Amino acid sequence: MAFPIKPIPFGAWDTHHHIFEPERFPFAEGRHFTPSVATLQQLKDFESSIGVAHVCIAHGLSYGPDCTSLLYYLAEFNGEARGICVIDEINITDQQLDQYHEAGIRSVRLDFFKAKAMNDAEQQVRLIRATANRLLRWGAGDKGWSIQIQQPNIAYWKELRKVASSLGLPIVLDHMGLVKAPSMAPEGSTPVVEQPEWQDLLGALADGNVWVKISAPYRNSRADPGFQDLEQIVTQLVRANPKRVVWGSDWPHTQRHEDRHLRGSEEVEPFLKIDNQAWIDTLSTWLGDEEWNDLWVNNPQTLYDYHK
Repeated sequence: MAFPIKPIPFGAWDTHHHIFEPERFPFAEGRHFTPSVATLQQLKDFESSIGVAHVCIAHGLSYGPDCTSLLYYLAEFNGEARGICVIDEINITDQQLDQYHEAGIRSVRLDFFKAKAMNDAEQQVRLIRATANRLLRWGAGDKGWSIQIQQPNIAYWKELRKVASSLGLPIVLDHMGLVKAPSMAPEGSTPVVEQPEWQDLLGALADGNVWVKISAPYRNSRADPGFQDLEQIVTQLVRANPKRVVWGSDWPHTQRHEDRHLRGSEEVEPFLKIDNQAWIDTLSTWLGDEEWNDLWVNNPQTLYDYHK
């Protein structure tokens, strides 16, 4: 069923984007890529241009576990924003986590790249459990702490579904699980929605312990600007549990992972040029009014513990 194009609702959230100001906050040594500059003011201008009222800032992996920049940016929003940090789960102190919570941080982003875990299910599980053990004090009740992951292996969801059910706090999956629409899938491959492992991811959403970000469509599809071949993937994710999906821009649109090998880790990458409004318009025609409002407003308020 096709729905009419809908505007972004009042009170909308962008739950995944970055700020890169290396002159003010230098990038970490040993980073796996070096982004171009994307300033706080540019972020505010972007969000205003599409009609977003609230932001949840994802700490850039190029900064490593030093969240000085994230704390600074959150303070600039005067308590109206939320943050997703990166931590060293062994060495971070409870005092630091208390500070993060007070600043508005409600999620920990795991760096599977640095841990060489992108294609290692056992290492992913180890990192998830170790991080959860540090966060349970802040994740109980309505505190809203979660663990955010980005991983491309749909076959891992059979095990990750079990892990999510036993953590005591949610797992948030970036970028629609990085599953590939026809325009990006290997030639001759079975469509992802017909693969049995797809049901494990949908089941994890239905269980209620996993959330998914409808974000960065260019990491799943090359059918820009509207990414129409993502329709089945998006609608099946949303219908699996409409209360467990949130929207993210992934602004300022860093390069696709599969294209990153073309340059060294310290060579400055240009950003991709994405027509965000065309993508938002397309997405709006796939969802009903309640689903649309939940995606943008109600669900992120719940996930990131925003009750104002």
